[in-house]
Amino acid sequence: MDNGDKNGFQFGDFELDADERTLRHQGVIVPLQARVFDVLCMLVERRGTVVSKDELMETIWAGSFVEESNITQSIYSLRKLLDRNGGKSMIETVPKRGYRMAIPVESALDRRLPTELATNDRPTGRSFRPSLVIALGLILLVVFAASGFIASRYFNPTRTAPVESVKFEKLTFSGDIAFPMIAPDGKAFAFVRDNAIHLQDVANGSSVKLSIADHQQFGNLQFSAEGESIYFRDEDSFDASGNLYQVSRFGGQAKLIAERVWSTVGFSPDGKRMAFVRFFPTQGEWALIVRDTTGGEDKKLFTRNLPFTIYRTGFPAWSQDGKRIAIIEQSPNQRNTSSLILVDASSGSAETVPTPDLIQIEQVAWLPGDASMLITGRENNRFFQLWKLSLSDRSLQRITNDLNNYRTLSVSLDGRKMIARQFAVYSHIWTFQGTNLEEQKQITFGNLNRDGAAGMNWTPDGRIIYATRITGNIDLWSLRPEDGVRKALTENAGPSNENPFVSADGKFVFFESSRGGKRRIWRINSDGSNPTQVSPDDDNTDYLPVVSHDGTALYYIQRNPKGNVLWRQTLADGKREMLTEQGKLAPGSFLSLSPDGRYLAFKSQKEENDTDTADIVFLDLTGGSEPRVITIKTQNPSIEFSDSGLSFDYVDNQPDAARLWRQPIGKGERRLLLELPKERIFSFAWNRDGKTLALGRGRQQNDAMLLTGF
Repeated sequence: MDNGDKNGFQFGDFELDADERTLRHQGVIVPLQARVFDVLCMLVERRGTVVSKDELMETIWAGSFVEESNITQSIYSLRKLLDRNGGKSMIETVPKRGYRMAIPVESALDRRLPTELATNDRPTGRSFRPSLVIALGLILLVVFAASGFIASRYFNPTRTAPVESVKFEKLTFSGDIAFPMIAPDGKAFAFVRDNAIHLQDVANGSSVKLSIADHQQFGNLQFSAEGESIYFRDEDSFDASGNLYQVSRFGGQAKLIAERVWSTVGFSPDGKRMAFVRFFPTQGEWALIVRDTTGGEDKKLFTRNLPFTIYRTGFPAWSQDGKRIAIIEQSPNQRNTSSLILVDASSGSAETVPTPDLIQIEQVAWLPGDASMLITGRENNRFFQLWKLSLSDRSLQRITNDLNNYRTLSVSLDGRKMIARQFAVYSHIWTFQGTNLEEQKQITFGNLNRDGAAGMNWTPDGRIIYATRITGNIDLWSLRPEDGVRKALTENAGPSNENPFVSADGKFVFFESSRGGKRRIWRINSDGSNPTQVSPDDDNTDYLPVVSHDGTALYYIQRNPKGNVLWRQTLADGKREMLTEQGKLAPGSFLSLSPDGRYLAFKSQKEENDTDTADIVFLDLTGGSEPRVITIKTQNPSIEFSDSGLSFDYVDNQPDAARLWRQPIGKGERRLLLELPKERIFSFAWNRDGKTLALGRGRQQNDAMLLTGF
């Protein structure tokens, strides 16, 4: 280990560098989840001194609502990793006190060669022979050179720097930032926190909050080509359109640039053109829009129809010669794979760049010379990592390889600095008593779990069926709230099994699954047996199943090239009926059936730009009345009927808190039921008698990471 004055330690066959946040086993980097690494750091730095559970909780999980089980799970993960050869564990439990390292730990300072010491301070009993060290070094040099190792790894000027050469620096530590974006000169970056844009100096960490008149909501930041302006959307959700504004990097009055924008904007190198993504719901069309920055008509340069989508979580990336624009397309196949597409900036002709090692890509950025790109992407059953793609031979090289998620990225104009958003999300199941929502109980645990993040529903006998994901597939589980007993209902059955709906008699669970190649509606028995595909095979994708109370009819949303439509399918014979017209209403986000079975509610996606409201449509399944629309103040809701069908509940997730509201269907004002500061509600469900509420609740944590040397 050669750490100089760095904060480095060695124990057994392991080397830990606390500054670089790396753990190596016999020279090979060992990936660790961030908080598990923090636990190890505390234990190693104490070097045999006991670290109490309270210290661990207060230091590593400060401000979180997690319980002591998070510590024990982290210790278990570390022991499983460190104790590779059996025998005594490297981490010792000290009863009623805490944990400590059970083997010697040496710091970098301990292990310095005695050349810094006076001659009479050198260890005795063994002579120091520098000539022997030099001779051995020369022999090794000759051996490695003969094998081609040194020539190929270190002296080849065309080889990209290995992962070990990349330097990481965390620029924010609050976990609550959004949309970090580096300035073209690499000296500053902008981000959103607490409904405001902040500008931070990369070198010294000082930051300022921009004062922007008449705006309280910000998303999808981007610097202008010369870096003097910041562009933003007045919408922070990826699932809604917003208006695009321009403001000085020092704040002030913002200028409206474009309406109905769904993505971050991207600029040509000369700053004369911009590109962004727009969605046309009633046409089912995603479009890459190009326009002059000085004004003029919008031009649809490239389009894709549902069920294909153009990713809007990032920005269209212009090549530095201004001739191509890189975008990401998502395919509706088994794994929801995404593809890198290069669009000719003049003609709109497109080329798909194969990246077979990555099943999903979210953002790309060009490096100087346009011969290579930076990518955020993930392999199958892995987290999103950072990669470098050579466009000449289409080879991929890792930049990161750990248990963090790296999502959006941006790079300075000279290609020397990259800022990536380090992302973590977790969700646990909690239950609340309906008569007193302050009476709450957490019933699932884990650092990486996303319990309930992809839907949940109650069975008549009081079990919760929920979707969860750790690092691999999304699967369905059954949970008994009274004792926490769980059972997997789907396992190794395709990448995604989501949005469960339990039939009224409790015999079946309907859900959407991608196991057959495309997303379809499937059914299993309540114990997980007898999986059966229910919706038919075609070229479209099916979502959000709901079954009538008598068990005879299935309702679901289908995405097709002309727009979303609502289907009713008779379960006995499979006959189908389209309940909404293509090009109208455009149902999406959720389906919810009223207690009397008469009304089916869904969100209707709107063409017009309204970032603060959602239209909830109540469709009369008997045909006795026209659809009723209620507009609520939220962005992308899911609703549950309540008060015996007289009201409905919905979640409004905002940066400061998650709130559960109750809205009367008739006259009356909405009422706040529950507020969770600095949290997010991913899903919720009332049990059949309406007395117990289950929430999938947790947090999304985002910080800015600076990478250099890549």
